[in-house]
Order: sequence, then C-alpha cells, then structure tokens
Amino acid sequence: MNAFSALILAAIQGFTEFLPVSSSGHLVLGEALLGSHAFGNSIAFELVVHLGTFLAVVVVFWKDIFNLLSVFGLRLINPRQWHSEYMENSDFRLSVLMIVAMLPAGFVGLLLRDQISNLFSKPAMVSVALLLTGGMLLSTKYYQKLDRPINLKRALLIGLAQALALVPGISRSGSTITMALALGVKQDQAARFSFIMVLPLIVAATLLEFKDLLEVGISSAEWLILGIGLIVSFIIGFISLKWLLQLLKQGKFHYFAWYCFSVAIFGLFYF
Repeated sequence: MNAFSALILAAIQGFTEFLPVSSSGHLVLGEALLGSHAFGNSIAFELVVHLGTFLAVVVVFWKDIFNLLSVFGLRLINPRQWHSEYMENSDFRLSVLMIVAMLPAGFVGLLLRDQISNLFSKPAMVSVALLLTGGMLLSTKYYQKLDRPINLKRALLIGLAQALALVPGISRSGSTITMALALGVKQDQAARFSFIMVLPLIVAATLLEFKDLLEVGISSAEWLILGIGLIVSFIIGFISLKWLLQLLKQGKFHYFAWYCFSVAIFGLFYF
C-alpha cells in the first residue's frame, strides 16, 4: 500500500464510519479495487483508521462522554447505592445500559474472531451484506416518531443489532440506530447512544490487535502509512459525523438505503 492508497482508504473509512453504509464493507471493496493488500499489516491499517474515527466521536460528544464517565465513576465506588442511583440518576442509568448494549458484540467478537476476520477477504459476501443494510435503512422510513426511553430490554436489543454489524457490509450505526428507531427511541438519543456505546469496544479491539502486531513488528514505511490513515480518518470522520446528526434531525436517514443498494449491486457484478 502506498501513501495515495492509504489516503483514499482512510478517507473512505472516515466518510463511511458514521454514515449508515458500513465502513468495514467499504474498506473491503476499496482494498479489492485498489489492490492494496500489499500492505503487510492490513488489519493494522483498518484498526488505525478506526482509531481515527474513534477520536472524532470523542471530540463531537466530549461533554456527554465526560459527564457519563464522571457520574459512573463516582457511583461505582459505592455498590450499595447502585440500585437507587440506577432508578433516580438518568446519566448513571444510561452508562449501565451502554455497558449492557456492548456485551453481545464483545462476546460474539471474541467467540467468532477468526471467522469474522475471514469475511474481510470476500467482497462478494460484503456486497450481499450491503443489500441487507439497505433494506434495514429503507424500513426506517415507515417507523413512527416516538420518544420512548432506552431501558434494559431496548439496550440489549440494540446491542444484538451491534453484534450483527461485526459482519463487514452490515452497518454498525445503521443497524443500531435502525433498531433504536424501531423501538421508538428518539433520533438524537438513538444516535448518541449508538456512537458512545461503541467506544470501549474500539479501544479493546485496538489494544488486543496492536499487542499482536507489536510482537511481529512494523517497519518505518508502514508507520508512515498508519500515520496518514489516522489523521485523514479523523478529519473526514469528524465532518461526516456532524453531517449525519443533521440528517437524522431532518428525518432523512433512509436515504442512505439507495446508496447501499447501488454499491451492493456494483460489488456483486464486479466481484
């Protein structure tokens, strides 16, 4: 992988990470089109660009993240009051529900790590998954706009939707926000919950993979490629996240279905 390919792939990651079109699926198709598997540690590059978009979420939602961490941390040291705090403190309750929502994806990711990694080399399968993503997004056009709170049951269902998105081509934001909207959660609350709850999983996955990579070693040329990926994915990710939040407010989430259908059809014919 050369610097130009790294820039293009990082831009794809940044642009598609938050939009409901599957960034991992686009990376698979982009690498197949560019023939960029020459990079010795393609998994490392994918992790780094995910780290860039992770930082974009932190910048956009830093107030919410800081508040949730501080509230959760202060309450965590007093287990006897967990039940009362959960019932009375909305921020503490939201923190607990985010942990619950992370469990399915964490469990599935650890259990099927190798099988999921193998899917990253199958662009045709990714194209089929993009068709499923498009179908999910299109369904949101017909959901009633309600304002139900996220409770334990809804958090678990959103978490199961996130586990499904471990398959490249199934959009994480698309599946989790679609599930939340189907359950009657308000658009802005659905987006906030979806993007913040994934942060610990990104950190855990990054640390796990980089531990293995450091044992193998990365050349100086590869570090340059990784640096380009990190910076570009962060900048483009920040812009795309802000844009998506505006589109959600305008009720245009389902528009992305047609894009997913188009990319999927192209992928099926090309690969």
